[in-house]
Amino acid sequence: MKDYTVTKAKADNVALLILQPTTNAKPRENTPGILWIHGGGYATGMAGMIYISRALALVKKYGAVVVTPEYRLSGKAAYPAALDDCYTALKHLKAHARELGCNENQLMVGGESAGGGLTAALCMYARDKGEVNIAFQMPLYPMLDDRDTESSRDNHGISWNTKRNHAAWKLYLRD
Repeated sequence: MKDYTVTKAKADNVALLILQPTTNAKPRENTPGILWIHGGGYATGMAGMIYISRALALVKKYGAVVVTPEYRLSGKAAYPAALDDCYTALKHLKAHARELGCNENQLMVGGESAGGGLTAALCMYARDKGEVNIAFQMPLYPMLDDRDTESSRDNHGISWNTKRNHAAWKLYLRD
């Protein structure tokens, strides 16, 4: 038997994947709710990428409830579409925390690469809006801005490099 379940939901027009532990599935006071945002340079990726990320480990190891949004990619919609979609998902997590089995006052946001950049932006946006309090943020190797460091200019990697980084930012910001 798996120690987690995966369900699909919708928050307005944003598709969500929800991972929940099968053990201790009833609402607990200290169960964290986590909005996990996939990476992909803002231009690629999908919510289903969570199966290969740290999000599943958070469910298994800590009993967390993880919600991951299928945010609009930059090829279809420029900034701030992805941020808006992530905020919609965050509000859904807060509004449905009890039924999902997590504490609405113990919400975390995290993500990798573009997901890390969206994590940082979303936490500031949520702070400014004042509707959702975020207890913790975990941006992992985040895409925060379109500037290069000296070391990143010399990146000739196969999967991600300086040229792809510039193209991703151009598409996201519509420069």
